[in-house]
Amino acid sequence: MSVASRQSADHDDGPQLLRDIWGLTATAIVIVILRIIAKLRIGKFGPDDLLMGFALCLATVGSAMMTIGIHYGFGQNVDNLSDERVSKVIMFDYLTQTFGLAGGALGRMSFIVFIIGLLVSRQWHRLVFWILIGFQLIINSMFIIILFVQCQGHASAIWEHSDKAKCWSTLVQAYYGYFQGAFNSATDLYLAVFSTVIFWKLNLKLKVKLGLVSLLGLGIFAMVAAIIKTVQTRVLASYDMDPTKATVSYDRWLFIETYLVIITASIPCIRSLLRSIKGQPSTSRNTHELNSRYVVSSSTHTGRRKQRDSSIDAKRMIDVSEGHVSNDDCHSDGHDHDDTHDSGSSREYVIICV
Repeated sequence: MSVASRQSADHDDGPQLLRDIWGLTATAIVIVILRIIAKLRIGKFGPDDLLMGFALCLATVGSAMMTIGIHYGFGQNVDNLSDERVSKVIMFDYLTQTFGLAGGALGRMSFIVFIIGLLVSRQWHRLVFWILIGFQLIINSMFIIILFVQCQGHASAIWEHSDKAKCWSTLVQAYYGYFQGAFNSATDLYLAVFSTVIFWKLNLKLKVKLGLVSLLGLGIFAMVAAIIKTVQTRVLASYDMDPTKATVSYDRWLFIETYLVIITASIPCIRSLLRSIKGQPSTSRNTHELNSRYVVSSSTHTGRRKQRDSSIDAKRMIDVSEGHVSNDDCHSDGHDHDDTHDSGSSREYVIICV
């Protein structure tokens, strides 16, 4: 072995991994706290926020598991560790992956619930999104189950290297990992594209469209991380790789993916706080996050805004305004609203305030 190869083998990847993961963890904690503050401030705290809070807790526990694993030697060469420490490293590596996978799945489910409340009005669209939530739960849970049932008898046989244990081929875990990663990447892409298409069809100023599309399309970054992590899944099929170093890159990208899901899905929810910081007034009465539905009814004499039940599949108004609404902020759906038209009758049309 050359000197360079020996130095590479002896290099401890743990400290750098620890800095990367906890940097992401701290960022996600701050963003989710701001999300909760913003939602409570305007009275819009809901199930999606509870799911996101739970996702953050799971991901943070995963970061803690990784920290313990690094303490025992995760990221170091296996030849430098005792058999007992190697077993503990492998055990905490599996626990790290479990909480990372669970956090990412719940983060996506939270964002889907948020999208359902924000943009989905047609019944079949709602059905598709709820089915997507079900698949997120099932597909990601199955991967976690596979991690711990691949050795017959008990899960500890995975890290105890018992000669009596009969384990599945590592290809099972790797191939399912490819499928799970591809599904999560496709989910991120679908959510970003759906939000983009919906907002792009609305009669909004180009600047407003680009702003809203950018906020709800941030999941593309999570998709990129999911793709890179999926490529790294190949290490799960390798028998001859160092068990205490092989999954360092895989775990890093798993948590980058998970925390990007949490962060990018929460940023749109803190919009009201950012506008308040800029000095734009907002109160619980005139401030709405990206989750309010309204229909505006117009007559020859007066125009009134009334909130409609979310189950009604009709034209609706999505009020995403913060601060006081002005004529420059509101855009109709393109229909003529001349007060002299249809005298004596009222009609509904869509207005988007941003």
